[in-house]
Amino acid sequence: MCKLVSQEGCDHVANSAVSIWPIIVICFTIVVFDGLDTISITFVAPTIATIWDMPASAMAPVFMAASIGAVIGYIAAGPMAIRLGDRRVMLLSVAVFGIGSLASATATDILGLATLRLMTSVGLGAVLPLAVGAASSVVSPARRSTTAILITTGLSAGGVLAGILGGPLIQNYGWQSIFIVGGILPLLLLPAIVCFFPASSREHTVAGKENAILGLFAGQLALRTILLWLFAFVVFVEAYAVLYWTPTLLINWGMPSEMAPASAAVLSMGGLFGGVILVFLVVELSVVRSLMVYGAFGLGCILVFAHGSLDKTIMMVVFGIGAGLVPCCMGQAALAVSFYPGHLRATGVGFAAAAGRIGSVVGPGLGGAVIALGWSTQQIVLMAAVPSIFSVIILVAIHILGPIDIQDSQIA
Repeated sequence: MCKLVSQEGCDHVANSAVSIWPIIVICFTIVVFDGLDTISITFVAPTIATIWDMPASAMAPVFMAASIGAVIGYIAAGPMAIRLGDRRVMLLSVAVFGIGSLASATATDILGLATLRLMTSVGLGAVLPLAVGAASSVVSPARRSTTAILITTGLSAGGVLAGILGGPLIQNYGWQSIFIVGGILPLLLLPAIVCFFPASSREHTVAGKENAILGLFAGQLALRTILLWLFAFVVFVEAYAVLYWTPTLLINWGMPSEMAPASAAVLSMGGLFGGVILVFLVVELSVVRSLMVYGAFGLGCILVFAHGSLDKTIMMVVFGIGAGLVPCCMGQAALAVSFYPGHLRATGVGFAAAAGRIGSVVGPGLGGAVIALGWSTQQIVLMAAVPSIFSVIILVAIHILGPIDIQDSQIA
């Protein structure tokens, strides 16, 4: 028989490992499938462009639609969970992105694919804050930030899974196959969500009629919310600019074109490695202090890159940049979890993720504009140190504000 988590409050089931682990495993697995489906379009796009006889740039509306859909999902998840319950909204979100992914395999033109990816990404965007909020609510307060980071590493794990499956699936079964796999896997989780996912936390029930968005600015939360959004925006601007343009910069620097794509993989592997270490580091340090360490380390690697040379060590430096920058993107969710009480947690995580997603669109655009100006690789990379410095300054400001009094952050 299914073991349903009752409305008595998922914050109060922490004393039962039987209740905790199914929720954490389900949340992590959902986010892995989220990462798989999110990154799959980057593998599929070149193949689709070739088959449909169009330039790769013609896929831009599809990427833009995915970003818009994700932002909508991030923003909508928390308020919907307060009114409808966590489980219902999670079931709806997983169903939307599963069915949307399956439907994407039927697309025959850019408009159709962009429309379907918009729908799919609304579900994908809603899943992350719901999963982070639910998983962090079933553990003790001391472990919430660690749990949030653990869940968000699922995105990177999903990206790695997509990299492993993408090539063979497309080669053997066509581009549609990766969307089919990406749609079936999350739908298989629906029965487990029904059985184990929290229906709603007690705090959701208490605050059901409150305005969750205004709640992010109540009491001590106002300045912290602004700083969190700035931090998320800045680190995503930097991380995605580096992720998108590192291969091009290395080619411009003199690296053989056949070797440059490997730099993106090395950067991603560095990010996954750094994320795993961050899970353990926050146990010893606070989230803010841990992210300061990562920000400083990423800044150091950027400076080494900017003043170094194109030799055997360059991939080690790229790995270091990924290990420093990408975990900061994961860490913004942990910061949100540490700021907000239970009834605002999914909303707080979602809005911070939305700020980051906007940054992930702005970053590559800024990078492309700077490259078009004809700057050298070293000059461009050195400019990437600016957002790194800014992100550390924001973390110092958050640290100065000190731990938050959750009671003060409650909406009256």
